Amino acid sequence: MAAPAGDAAPYARRMTTSTAPVPTTAAAAPRFPFGALLLLSFAVFVTVTAESLPAGLLPEMVEGLQTDPLGVGLLISVWALTVIVTSVPLARLTARFDRRLVAGGALAVFAVANAATALAPTYEAAVATRIAAGVAHGLFWAIVIVYATSLLAPSHLGRGLALVTAGGTVATLAGLPAGALIAQLLSWRWAFGALAAVALVLAVIILIRLPRRVPEPALLRADRPRGADASLVPILLFAAASLVFALGQFATFTYVRPLLEVSAGVPEAQVPLLLFAYGAAGLAGVAVAGPLADHWPRASLVIILAGLVAAFGILTLAADTPLVYVALAGWGFAIGAFFPLQSSLLMRIATDRTRTLASAGTVVTFNVGIAVGPWLGDLVGGAAQPTAATALSGGAVLVSLLLVVAAVVRGFRRSDA
Repeated sequence: MAAPAGDAAPYARRMTTSTAPVPTTAAAAPRFPFGALLLLSFAVFVTVTAESLPAGLLPEMVEGLQTDPLGVGLLISVWALTVIVTSVPLARLTARFDRRLVAGGALAVFAVANAATALAPTYEAAVATRIAAGVAHGLFWAIVIVYATSLLAPSHLGRGLALVTAGGTVATLAGLPAGALIAQLLSWRWAFGALAAVALVLAVIILIRLPRRVPEPALLRADRPRGADASLVPILLFAAASLVFALGQFATFTYVRPLLEVSAGVPEAQVPLLLFAYGAAGLAGVAVAGPLADHWPRASLVIILAGLVAAFGILTLAADTPLVYVALAGWGFAIGAFFPLQSSLLMRIATDRTRTLASAGTVVTFNVGIAVGPWLGDLVGGAAQPTAATALSGGAVLVSLLLVVAAVVRGFRRSDA
């Protein structure tokens, strides 16, 4: 198995454990599993769309469930809280099982739960179904990066994880609008039903067509070593970095409309176009992050975070200048590139024993940031003074950058030892 170029080499040394001859020709090199990864990316698209779908169906769900806007908003909050509470315990409970079975099974439960949401007769029933869907969502996200990593050669890790996580970026661009369109043409219940049907089809294909990946018994026996796994410290640093990053992102993104309209003076009619440009820049970030993660993962993540600090600085100090357009594009690009770069670095640093825990921990901390970030943004200024939120976000991303540097130094120093 050929080692990846640049600073990705430690992962290759650690992962190349087979005694089979190393391929010496291009024909013998491992193939890039595009079809399997695309399938997982579609599954990511469906789960991320369902997570925030109530926000796009607000008036229809208010009427259909006889509640108020706050009640519909709580359907998103209860989902996030469920993910926070259940992801790590479920990841540990399922650590011994075939990862394909866990991913496909979680997606099947997710499909059933969303079908139940579509049929929910009351608001209370909808809350219960959202909790069930949140449990499945948390487990799926805890395993999908680990499973995708197991399908990839080290030299393909960055591009592979970028493809898988691109589903989440596309969901923010197209998933929510598509759900809202279905609700307008048919009903909000049809929107959830459509997601459930697609998720069920994907689950069946994953279970039938994708390869099995059962953790090796030796690794499972080593799950309780006498000494702590050396990768735990950098994993915890990465988890803290993800938490602070998410806090910074959602402290400002929640109030992006007043930021553009009030602070930047952008006409209201132009705001949707700028938000589309923000999303398009995010897709560009995902596309670029794959090759970068395969060749220069450490330097690329540090540069991306430094650029995001600069973007928030511009949004804070020069929001009323044309530089705001550059900053908005840079912000979107950095958000798109962050998760593939962070995921690939985390999978390189984590050992086989700690990889599932690392992935689940990132899911939990990111969801905490999603839940708390808007509150922090509102606390410092919110819609009334959005540049105060951007200042907070810039500081948060700077802290995240320092934590990433510490995690990378600690993690790769261990792997080089």
